[in-house]
Amino acid sequence: MIPLSQIITNVRIRHESESSIRWLNADIQESINDGLDDLSEVTRFYERHVSVPMSSRRTYYDLRGFLPETALGVTSIWSSVQEDWLEPRTARELGSRWEQAEGSPQHFFTRGIYWFAIWPRPAITTGYLRVYFAGQAPHFTYPQAVLMDLLDDMVPALEEYALYDLAAQDGETDRALFHFVDYSRRSDILAKEVERRIVTSRVLKMGIR
Repeated sequence: MIPLSQIITNVRIRHESESSIRWLNADIQESINDGLDDLSEVTRFYERHVSVPMSSRRTYYDLRGFLPETALGVTSIWSSVQEDWLEPRTARELGSRWEQAEGSPQHFFTRGIYWFAIWPRPAITTGYLRVYFAGQAPHFTYPQAVLMDLLDDMVPALEEYALYDLAAQDGETDRALFHFVDYSRRSDILAKEVERRIVTSRVLKMGIR
């Protein structure tokens, strides 16, 4: 894994080869962390999960108190009762009387960040729902800090964002746009990889469905 100190060094070498303006390591670190915030939001690469007790005849679940403030949204839900993934749906797809159905939950949909519903609602259960969510990745805080969730070949996206941010602060618009385009290209690649990962591991589970 690539530590913050190496990312800062890479950014500094590339920036100072293009500009006479020098920045402190703390300034470069701030730009890298700003890039990490943006990358987290546009790609949803940083994922964690929480376990929520399933209740009899309950359709809606409130995730406040379960999710951290850095949560960006639910990505998928696994049921301990079926030992399977619930399929995402919308309320419209489930029909006008969907809230009245009881049975083994098969589907879910979300309302904002903190609410989700399952269908059909369980009549009696003692199981739980493992709710996966995307969130803001933690900032780099010290030189040897690493981010295990970000593959080494995706770290250059943070470098490109930092170079874009520093150039923008330098007032060099053309150079800033050049680096932002490269950052966007790399973030698109990561977003597609995250989507493929979710589909492969959950929707196409062992060839079922």
